[in-house]
Amino acid sequence: MDKITHKVRCEQWTAIINECLASGMPKTTWCRANGISDKQFFYWQRILRQEAYQQMESQSSSPASSALVLNDKKEQASHPAFVEIRPDAMPEEESTVFRPDVIIRSGNLVMEISNTASEELIQKIRGLFHV
Repeated sequence: MDKITHKVRCEQWTAIINECLASGMPKTTWCRANGISDKQFFYWQRILRQEAYQQMESQSSSPASSALVLNDKKEQASHPAFVEIRPDAMPEEESTVFRPDVIIRSGNLVMEISNTASEELIQKIRGLFHV
């Protein structure tokens, strides 16, 4: 397989694997639902992991090459970046502890409701007590 064909297939399989991961479904279930062979899926996952590892190894052994990769805008767009957010940089929020304005008890059922509850929600809750 030539390099261009391999690169195109890697891009296709990266998109397929990302779609699978984004679905939240188990991989085998997702593959069956999308008509993809489990063996083929895991083969490409293994190939892509090996290539990512090799690329990481080659970049860590050569600082100059890693600097070139980091300066390439297209390359940066395809790899996620992580930035540390320090607690002092985060805006202060008021207490997130829920404090109900109304507490309704009926047998073993306890409902805590705030004043921000919508009229629709309150009507649905009333319906629960009339069942």
